Amino acid sequence: MKRTWKKLACSLLAAVLLLGLAACGGGSTETEAPATDAPGTAAPATDAPETEAPAGETEDFSGQTLTVANWQSYGTDAEYGAAAFEELYGCEVEHYFISSVPELLQTLLNGGMDEIDVICINPVYIREYFANGVIEPVDTTALENYADLRTDLTDVDDVKDDEGNVLGVPWIWGTTSLFYNADVVTEEITSWSALWDEQYAGQVGFFDDHESAIKVTAMMLGQDPYNPDLAAVEEELIALKPNVRTYWGTYDDFVRAYTAGDIVIGNVWGSIATQMKAEGYNIQYVYPEEGTVGWCDYWCLVTGSDEKDLAMKWIDFCTGSDFQTGLATNGNQVYCPANQVVLDSLDDETKQNLWIYPSAPDNMFLSLQMDSDTLNEWINLWTNVKASA
Repeated sequence: MKRTWKKLACSLLAAVLLLGLAACGGGSTETEAPATDAPGTAAPATDAPETEAPAGETEDFSGQTLTVANWQSYGTDAEYGAAAFEELYGCEVEHYFISSVPELLQTLLNGGMDEIDVICINPVYIREYFANGVIEPVDTTALENYADLRTDLTDVDDVKDDEGNVLGVPWIWGTTSLFYNADVVTEEITSWSALWDEQYAGQVGFFDDHESAIKVTAMMLGQDPYNPDLAAVEEELIALKPNVRTYWGTYDDFVRAYTAGDIVIGNVWGSIATQMKAEGYNIQYVYPEEGTVGWCDYWCLVTGSDEKDLAMKWIDFCTGSDFQTGLATNGNQVYCPANQVVLDSLDDETKQNLWIYPSAPDNMFLSLQMDSDTLNEWINLWTNVKASA
């Protein structure tokens, strides 16, 4: 009976999501899921890597079912994902496709903890989920691949409890950084300050997002992006307005403005830059010297899962070489792997496709949890900026 409920719920939710995508024309968003911190990109399709068993004898989980909560078409439902994992461990993987992170929390609180074993969320929500008792610490000593993960993604306070126990394991990341049209902008751009240059008056495309706006401006001012002088940030964002042609909010918004020639510089999701580069546009994507805005998604264990051992195998698999290489190289949606060893092993063409050539940014400022007062301050500041004359 337990698994029957899950199959029905997953099927119904998947159908609703597919109808929604058809209705809106397949427009992309980035969240914190695909966006997060979320988000598909185009790349030449290649053959999926052969799945290799971990060193030693592979455990047999025949007859067991792992239920994974993740966004649809976000790596794990690809051939190199769940299908490869099933073949490796002889189990079954069912997906519960997420419609929103708050919705997932309510699902877990209302009985979903008996059905879902492992979930994908980001640092904005991990502490909240833990406070609600729906996730538990992960024993990273049992993960073969944990030591290979990017340390700037593992050493994040918001993915640990007060005792330092790990609550989430990073597996995928991306950025919202500076772009420019190289057919129009011929100088080398290295700083966020270029957006304020008067030569780009009326030609800037700026992401309509309070967090990105404030962090970008704080970086430009040389301040802490997590705790900036909000009065100074607001003043600079108002000063930027004469340069802004559009505050874009969706994939379609950006593409229309860019292809029409309305915007030549600004900030954009890395996934959009990759898509447009693959379509032949001379767009350049830059990690400014001051830093860039980043996002990362993490695997978390659902408290009391009956399939904890299998869930740990899943987390290790999703941070291992085969899966992480698949993320970066396979199909029409590619993402930046969190495994540093895999990241370093990618060829130059793949790195260029992911905008991590010659190297990945080493000063990303991730989306993290905010207290309600700070969040309201940031939202109100951004509302005031857009409403200003």
